[in-house]
This record gives sequence, structure tokens and C-alpha cells, in this order.
Amino acid sequence: MAVITISREFGSGGLDIGQRVAKRLGYDFVDKRMVDGVFRQYGLTKFDDLYTSAPGILDLINYDNLLMVSMLNEIIGAVAKRGNVVILGRGGFAVLHDYADVLNVRLEAPFSIRVQRIMAREGLPDVQTAEERVREDDTVHSKFVQMFYGQRWDDESQFGLIINTGSLAPELAADQIVAAVRALEQKGYPADATTTAAIEVDPVLADAINKVIAYPMPELPA
Repeated sequence: MAVITISREFGSGGLDIGQRVAKRLGYDFVDKRMVDGVFRQYGLTKFDDLYTSAPGILDLINYDNLLMVSMLNEIIGAVAKRGNVVILGRGGFAVLHDYADVLNVRLEAPFSIRVQRIMAREGLPDVQTAEERVREDDTVHSKFVQMFYGQRWDDESQFGLIINTGSLAPELAADQIVAAVRALEQKGYPADATTTAAIEVDPVLADAINKVIAYPMPELPA
């Protein structure tokens, strides 16, 4: 059993690649919609607002924000406890970086290529608008990880595998991740290593996650 987290720069193909990896390995795929579905079961519907805005120092002393981040950590831990899962974004690498059975992957691509991809994908009117969109997304996710986990979002030492998708087809990027997971599984872990099997999960939360994965909830309206 293994857990894969995928942290990606905006426009580096994380969703496509993550889904391909999950399908190849027969793993569950957990992304924004899945995590938000669990939040909604607990009556917390504002997490995405926090995750997609640039948090400031005052957010650290806001009880509701701290509650949501604490809940996020519990959700990610509970998902990891299930094993055989690909977790896309949501600060997964920062939450699970101490576990030996977790492969933290970072996807990158040159800025100009990401701009062109986002411009085409979102139908943006010009390059300048696309550049602003990419910079904004990079900034908010970088600040979120820095503010609530005290880590750099782009710190390469936090990742077991870094892939530049600028000139790499999604299928080939997925191949690299699958190969890395197979190697991790074959290598095994030291007897004293901490793995996700040690994570304690509230049964009610585990049940909520099982239901959301089995029956994904629709996304909230923008």
C-alpha cells in the first residue's frame, strides 16, 4: 500500500496526470471535490475560500480558519490511512511529509508554457491576463503552505520526485510516477519507520470519507 501526493504548479497538468496515475495503479483519486465534499458533510463550506486566497498574518489567529486547516489535516491523514490513494494538492505533501510510505511528487513547467496552457484551457483573451492568472494561483498556494505549515511550497527537498512537464506528455509523466511507486513498494521500509498505518482516524470521519469517495458530491457553485 502506498500514498501519492501531487503538488503542482498551475498549468503543469496535475489533474490529468494524477487521474492517469490513479487509474494505472487502481488507486482512489482524491482532489478538491472530494475534500470539499467531506467539509460539507461537517457543515464547513468556506475552506475553498481560504485555500484560493492569499492568507495574511491575521488568518493565523482566526479561529474558523485554524479549525478548517486542522480539519483539512485530519481529512488528509484519514485518506492516507486508507492507502492506495493519489491526493492532488490541498497541501498534502506538507501534511504527510514524515511518513515513509508516502511519495511526494511535484509537477513543474516553464512559466511561458503554463501561461499558454491556461490561456487555451480557460479561453483567456490575451497573454497578459493568462500571466496574471498563473502568478495569482502560484502566489496563493505558496502563501497557504508557508502560512499554515511553515514550509516553502517549492522546496525541492520536500519531494521524492520532481517532474518537469514542459515537454513531457502526461502519459510519460504518469509512467515516471508509477515506476517510483513500484520502487518504493519493492524497497520496503525500515522496521522503525513511521507509516500511515499509525495514523489514528475518527470513525465518523472515516465513514464520511468512504461515502464521499464512493459517491462524489457535486461541486459548490462558483
